[in-house]
Amino acid sequence: MRSSARSGCYARGVARAPAAAASAAGPVIYGTGVDLLHISRMAKVYERHPQRLVQRMLHPLERARFDQARDPVNFLAKSFAVKEAFVKALGTGFRGMAHDDVGWTRVPLGPPQLCVSPRAAAMLAARGIGAMHLSLSDEVDLVCAVVTLERQR
Repeated sequence: MRSSARSGCYARGVARAPAAAASAAGPVIYGTGVDLLHISRMAKVYERHPQRLVQRMLHPLERARFDQARDPVNFLAKSFAVKEAFVKALGTGFRGMAHDDVGWTRVPLGPPQLCVSPRAAAMLAARGIGAMHLSLSDEVDLVCAVVTLERQR
């Protein structure tokens, strides 16, 4: 990697904006969380405690969608991965928050969206976090959730 005082820094020959220019007011990433889960692991838990799992883990908006899910175990696995990725991005773990404080929903023809309880919203506001981004992916026996939280400078 080469650096140049005249035009910023270089990575593999591509010029990037100097740090001073990048520090202009605007959103910054507060945290990023990733969770990868085997769907078969969630299936085992769901077999043992189906009703208790749904009641304790799902956000109220998720519970409404769970009853209509084509694959309930896949839905639960995605939900759990979202919650884990969220608390990793927040950097708190589940201290001060329960699993049903965080969930996800989907708008028609749109990306998945995070939904939070008033308690979780207060935690986000206290940290200056405004924007939340979620990406979900599943393949065969795996579910992956990526959460990025932004705050204003």
